[in-house]
Amino acid sequence: MSKKVIMRQNLICNFIIINVFISLLVTVGSVSASYFQDTGLLDIPTAYVMDNGIFNAGVKTSIRHETREEIIVRIDFGLLNFAELGVAGIRLDAKDYLMCNAKVLLARESGVLPEFAVGMDNLGEKLQDYDLSFYAVISKQFNLPFIHIISGHLGVGNKRYIYDESIGKYLHGAFLGLSKELVLTSRNIRLSLMGEVKGNNVNAGLKYTMNSGLIVNFAAEGLNSKAKNIIYHVGIGFTNAQMIKDIAQSIELAKQAVRIANEASSESNAK
Repeated sequence: MSKKVIMRQNLICNFIIINVFISLLVTVGSVSASYFQDTGLLDIPTAYVMDNGIFNAGVKTSIRHETREEIIVRIDFGLLNFAELGVAGIRLDAKDYLMCNAKVLLARESGVLPEFAVGMDNLGEKLQDYDLSFYAVISKQFNLPFIHIISGHLGVGNKRYIYDESIGKYLHGAFLGLSKELVLTSRNIRLSLMGEVKGNNVNAGLKYTMNSGLIVNFAAEGLNSKAKNIIYHVGIGFTNAQMIKDIAQSIELAKQAVRIANEASSESNAK
């Protein structure tokens, strides 16, 4: 199958996904909180930011005691390759709440030095469990035997990162996490496995990213508590990262074709 056919199929699939997402926006009536941010793990941020022009949009809900709680929709986008901004909305108890978040990259990962970023969550309307919070976080990739590339994340924050119960009493606002990405080349998909400790919770989940840009997320919050108290989060989203990559590759191929044609023309004229 040619690259043009694959790109055409991806564009059609992306168009369908975008329309489904717009329909979800209209249905929900609000625009999300911390879960399933593109460069975050589950409920904690990382130091990585999206590239300029890349965006991630999605809708998510949580289930506790077999009852659906809030419905959340969010959009995050990269700016100038060193910042990440987001608009988040929560539909809770028939009311809509609007939140914003931001993250700025201060140092890139280089050698033994980690990536370093600072940011804020939940800037906007006052809502319980969604206080304006600030954080600093470092992220670093490690190449380990058998496991190969794995990313570690360590940070500290206030407000929503601080708990006085369970393990939260010892963390004092610190949070940490691990993530591992698996690339399934046969199907052109990426599977990200994630685990984290934040406040009084141990969380785990996965992210399934298809070549079309469609993202499916699943997470379990509070694995260190009783089974009946575990909160399950399910989300679906879309990213234009693969589309931008395909466009960049097509432009590069076009440039190479023009360069080869010019070289051939020059050789022909020389003869």
